[in-house]
Amino acid sequence: GWIQQAVVSTQSTGEEDEIWRQMCNCHQGTMETYLEDIIVRSVDKTADEQARQEIQTKAEKINDIAYELESKRDRLQSENMVAELVYSFLLPEVEKETLRENVKREQRRHILAAHSVIHAQTPDIEKEGGSSKQ
Repeated sequence: GWIQQAVVSTQSTGEEDEIWRQMCNCHQGTMETYLEDIIVRSVDKTADEQARQEIQTKAEKINDIAYELESKRDRLQSENMVAELVYSFLLPEVEKETLRENVKREQRRHILAAHSVIHAQTPDIEKEGGSSKQ
């Protein structure tokens, strides 16, 4: 009786100890993963904030340079800059339109030549067709 109960009790205590040990290991692993996640998020957030600050600093420097150049530029330089911008936008479009017109003209020329060849040969074909019927 009581010896058997002691053996069963000892076995269950050993099983409980194993369960407790596994549970602690599980919790420790979960805790380590949780802490790693917190650290990774913290590092990511810090890197994002640092990148934003660097970008903002560079943008401010570029802005300052642009204002400085703007203040040093006179009216003629401003007009030249505008003219260069307009030229750079419009000239490619004008060139494209000219090229389109040249292509259309060439196509028209070839189509007219093809029509004239076809119409010039039509009477010969009609004559040949008519003589074979006879």
